[in-house]
Amino acid sequence: MPEDILTPVMAFIYTIGHGIGGIIAGFIQSFSGVAIPQTIVDAIGLLVILTIFLGIAEVAKKAIWIIVAVGWVLIILRIAILMIR
Repeated sequence: MPEDILTPVMAFIYTIGHGIGGIIAGFIQSFSGVAIPQTIVDAIGLLVILTIFLGIAEVAKKAIWIIVAVGWVLIILRIAILMIR
């Protein structure tokens, strides 16, 4: 069962990566005039996808730490209110 799901997901990621790599390689070729091999196009696209995922994970990590910090502040505030009463 997981193989049935994994194959289309990986094919989709590869297709998106190939498209992004083609766009970036086109920009590089237009500015530098250097022909980019097809094998590097795929690598560029997959690295862009990986970079995007890592950026999203980093933002999510920071957001989670903010939520945890706010949670601790609220807990401490609640304990302080209970101590005052």
